Amino acid sequence: MVVKVKREYIFICITAMLLVSGIFAVPRGSIETSAENKTQLPVVMYHQLTKNINRTGAYCITLGQFENDLKFLQGKGYSTINIEQLISHVRSGTPLPEKPIIITFDDGYETVYSYAAPMLKEYGMCAVASVVGSFADMYTAANDHTLSYSYMTWDQITELSKGSTIEIQNHSYDLHKTDKAGRHGAQKVSTESVSEYSAFLNEDIGRMQKLLTEKTGKRATAFTYPFGSYSKESKQIIKAMGFDAAFVCEERINLIDTEDTEWLYRIGRYNRPHGMSSAEFFAKMGIN
Repeated sequence: MVVKVKREYIFICITAMLLVSGIFAVPRGSIETSAENKTQLPVVMYHQLTKNINRTGAYCITLGQFENDLKFLQGKGYSTINIEQLISHVRSGTPLPEKPIIITFDDGYETVYSYAAPMLKEYGMCAVASVVGSFADMYTAANDHTLSYSYMTWDQITELSKGSTIEIQNHSYDLHKTDKAGRHGAQKVSTESVSEYSAFLNEDIGRMQKLLTEKTGKRATAFTYPFGSYSKESKQIIKAMGFDAAFVCEERINLIDTEDTEWLYRIGRYNRPHGMSSAEFFAKMGIN
């Protein structure tokens, strides 16, 4: 009896070691992971476009590079969607394309109006443009249309909002900076309470929401964190303000989950810099 027990014990130990080592590993297809049932959603983050290659950098690419990106995505079977379509799918089951992708433009540079929108329309594609209210106010008043640095005016933003090519979203009224208190973007500073932080965000972001509604007649449904900066309290405040989604700057592929929708408040994006071919850039997202 003692010998039998020892043999059984030894067999169990050896079997456990083999399972850990992978020799008796269960085939991948026999266990469904949660990710296998979810559609992948890559999101690209652009900022500014230029005709002058000497102005290119981490946040500015040429028109030719942008057009190559659009051609590359179409060639790989990807279809652009916006936030309205994404939320409609998550909430109501409205079908999405087989390979959805979101193109975003941050800050509201005038090149979105002059360069990106016409090209996207030509290719039958769409994008999300997140605008900063103080920039729009400044360039509306200045009437400065120097495309190397200018931002869209309210008239241009309103015009784009009436079409289906560019969806306008909230990038704050005046949080695209580091202020005197050391606040970087929409982050909470250590000296303020949660209620003070909530009031601060409501004042600035709420001001932009009001402006967007007044200027375009539409309510922004997504908030784009300036610099991608946020705090642990940010999500609940943004949700309480009525936003359906929020963009950050973390480079990762999103998985569309229609049951647990918390991921919508931290949608990751890949920044598109100059210096990479379309194939090299999109390979980072697994698009080959």
